[in-house]
Amino acid sequence: MNSTRFALGLVVAAAAVLAAGCGRKQAAVEPTVRTLSVRAVAAAPRDFERRLTVQGTLEAKNYVPVASRTEGNLDAIWVDEGDSVVAGQTALFQVDPVSRENALTIAKQHLAVTRASLEVAKASADKTRAEARKAVLDYERYERLRREGRVSPSEFEAAEVARAQAQAGIAVAEAQVDLAGRQVKQAEASLAIAEKNLEDSRIVAPITGVVSSRSVEPGEQMSVGKVALRIDDLSTVEAAAFLPAQYYPEVAPGRTEFRLVVGGRDAGTHKVTYRSPTINPILRTFEIKGELKDAGGFAVPGNMADLTIVFETRQGLGVPSASILVRAGQQIVFVARDGKAVARVVEPGFQNDGWTEVLSGLEAGEAVVTEGQTQLRDGMAVQVL
Repeated sequence: MNSTRFALGLVVAAAAVLAAGCGRKQAAVEPTVRTLSVRAVAAAPRDFERRLTVQGTLEAKNYVPVASRTEGNLDAIWVDEGDSVVAGQTALFQVDPVSRENALTIAKQHLAVTRASLEVAKASADKTRAEARKAVLDYERYERLRREGRVSPSEFEAAEVARAQAQAGIAVAEAQVDLAGRQVKQAEASLAIAEKNLEDSRIVAPITGVVSSRSVEPGEQMSVGKVALRIDDLSTVEAAAFLPAQYYPEVAPGRTEFRLVVGGRDAGTHKVTYRSPTINPILRTFEIKGELKDAGGFAVPGNMADLTIVFETRQGLGVPSASILVRAGQQIVFVARDGKAVARVVEPGFQNDGWTEVLSGLEAGEAVVTEGQTQLRDGMAVQVL
C-alpha cells in the first residue's frame, strides 16, 4: 500500500513540473512592446550667427621704440620701466655730451673767425674801389691832356694801364668778399650740425605714455639706431588678429563688429577699424584691428584675447545640436508624436553655442528628442519624461 502511494506521488509531481514548464515556454513566446523613456525639447525660433572666432593680441595703438641717434658712451639714463613720460618734456637718456659740447664750441669759434674775415674782405674791397676811382680820374685827365697834346703817349699809356689794373683789383676784391661770405655760410652750417649733434645726444620722450621696456644701462656703448627704451601710449588699445583670406571681402572697417573675450571674461563688442590692404601670399591670411572702447580693465597691451567676428545674423528654427544624428548618410532628428518616435530628415544651417539651425524638415513646436535619441528607430514607442 505504501509503495503504491509513493509511486502515485511521483507521477503527480512529474505532471506538475511538466505543466509548469509548458506554461513558461508559452509565456516566453508571447510578443511584448518596448517603450523607451526619452527627453524632448520643442523646436523654437532663435537667433543664429555666421561667425568666426580667432585668437588675437591686445596692443597699444601708438608706441615708439626709442633708439640712440648718435654713437658714444651712454652717459645717463633717467627713466625706468613703468615710468610715465610726457612728449617733448621728459628727458630719457644722454649719449657722450662732452665731445659734442666741445665740437659746438669749436664750431662757434670758427664761425666768428670767418665772419671777421668777411669784414676784412669787405674793407679791402672798399679800399680797392677807392684806389680804382683815383685811377679812373687820372686816366680821364690824361685823356683830355692827350687830345690837347700836352702829354706824351707813354704818360697816357701809363694812366691807361693803371686804370685797367684798378678795375682788375676791384674784381679780385669782390671775389674775396664772395669767398669770405661762402666761408661764413659753411661755418654756420657746421655750427648747426654741431648744435644738432649735441641736441641728438639728449633724447626726450617723443610721445606721452609709459616706459614698457628698457634694454640699456649707463656706461654701455651706443650706436646709431640701437633701441634703448619702448614707450606705449596706453590711452588707446587695439585688438589685432589674423583671418583666413576667404573672409577678406566680408570685413568692412567701420561696419564689421567683433565680440571680445579676455581671460574668459566678456570685454564688450567693438568695430573693426583696420583691415590690412594686402593678403599674406604665404600664410594666406590678413590682419584686422579694432580700437577698444569701454573695455574696462581687461584692455592691457600684450594680453591674449578671443575675437568673434560676426558676418551675418538671422532668426531660424533651432534644436540642440546633440539631437541631430547621421543615419544612412542623412542628418535626422526624432520627433516624439502620439507616443512614437518619428524620424525626420533635416537640413542644418548655422551652429551656435550647442544649437543648430534647421532650414527644412521640421516645424516649430514639434518635440525633438534630446536624450535617448541614439537608441531610437523610426516608429519606436517612446515616453517623454
